[in-house]
Amino acid sequence: MSQGRNGRSEWFELSEEGWRRSNRARPLGQLVREALQNAFDQRARRVKVRLAEDEVRIEDDAPTGLARDEFAFTVFLGEKDTPPTWRGRKGRGLKEMIAASDHAEVETVGRTLVFDSTGRHVKPNTRQVGTCLRLFRRTSAREREEAVQLLRLTIPPPGVELVINGRVVRPPRAKDSLQDCPLETVELHHGVERYAERATRVDLYYPRPGETPHLFELGLPVEAHHLPWHVDVQQRIPLAAERDAARDAYKRTLAAILLESMAPELTRQELSGAWVTEVLAHFSLGQEALEAYVAKVLPARAVLSVGPRVDDRARQLGAKVVDLRGMPLSALEQLETLVESADAYVERMEGPPRDVRVHPGARAQRFVELVRHLSRELTGREVGVEFFERKVRDPSARVDAEYDRERHLLRVNVRGQVRLDDPLDPETLGILLHELAHEVGDEHDFGFIHRLEMLAGKALRCLVDQPGLLAPYASPKKRTG
Repeated sequence: MSQGRNGRSEWFELSEEGWRRSNRARPLGQLVREALQNAFDQRARRVKVRLAEDEVRIEDDAPTGLARDEFAFTVFLGEKDTPPTWRGRKGRGLKEMIAASDHAEVETVGRTLVFDSTGRHVKPNTRQVGTCLRLFRRTSAREREEAVQLLRLTIPPPGVELVINGRVVRPPRAKDSLQDCPLETVELHHGVERYAERATRVDLYYPRPGETPHLFELGLPVEAHHLPWHVDVQQRIPLAAERDAARDAYKRTLAAILLESMAPELTRQELSGAWVTEVLAHFSLGQEALEAYVAKVLPARAVLSVGPRVDDRARQLGAKVVDLRGMPLSALEQLETLVESADAYVERMEGPPRDVRVHPGARAQRFVELVRHLSRELTGREVGVEFFERKVRDPSARVDAEYDRERHLLRVNVRGQVRLDDPLDPETLGILLHELAHEVGDEHDFGFIHRLEMLAGKALRCLVDQPGLLAPYASPKKRTG
């Protein structure tokens, strides 16, 4: 029977084997990133990382080295009071690296902590500054390659030199720096984490060729993201348990702040990303940011799609119809405050419908007879004819004729280009064939084009077979001429 223990401090025991397995499974780059975090927090000016097949070596020149031996082996023991600008938080990083190794040495100022098969030992040394961490474990070439790829993303603090496998890490090209961004962060008071909103600086960088844009916390890469740039938040980020991802709500808030602040300066390509649609789906943007998005992403004279018939009419009047109905509803509602719908555009261009029925009388008789005759010959269908007058504010919005498919009725605008006195005028014949082709639908799509081509070809064939087919409809002058 095991002996009982007294005192709340001895409620739990740590399974070293379980702890070792858990950390052994973590990617090598994430483990080494913890050492960089510690070195930067301790104000090191130079940090060297060497990844070899059997050893990982991280050395820094921090002024004080390891403050307490327990920081190397007591899990969750760390600094109890640290500001949001301090990278470490849970007292786990160094212990995780050691646990993932077969054996390890922590050489710090005046002493070396050795972790091997016989246990844990401390021996004196002559080191004056900094810490050298040696982790002995076998790694594959792929593990090391992926680790180097992650670690070379690091943006060292100003004045700090980071060397990985003999190569100095250069910071990427800066894009912008935003001040006073209100973001959630993590504060540590008496060892207890507290979440609070705090204004901070956010730095943006252009990814180097071949790099995937990442979210950074105080210069250290956290995770890849779908924004166009590296985004480096200058305070702690609320992270998942493994510290390899930020919360979704946090990432959305960060993206919204960036879009709101930078939209007028961003390019069309930068604004066309899925991240912008996601922001529009979850946040209400200010007028300036929305206007910048509309001006740069949507085409000139853009209108929002409503339906095939209205969309087609809007295109005829010069609009560029964009179909955004696949966007989230909240995003679409925001854009609708700035972008006209197709039906509103058509009404504005044509004015409210003010069609007045007219009766041209005898001068339209030959035209009506021609319409009916051609329709019977070409379509096998009887078509009615109706005349109207429509006044519009914009001459480009004038229609010459319309075809009502439900009633099989050709409606002719007497203010248009149809010449009632000369039914065989080429433009008049073209308008007539065009409207008869709309029997297949309202849009000017491939089906309409095919129908129009068929009617034109059939009309030519009729003229070949019946040379006098259209003679009765010519004007008297042209008959005798």
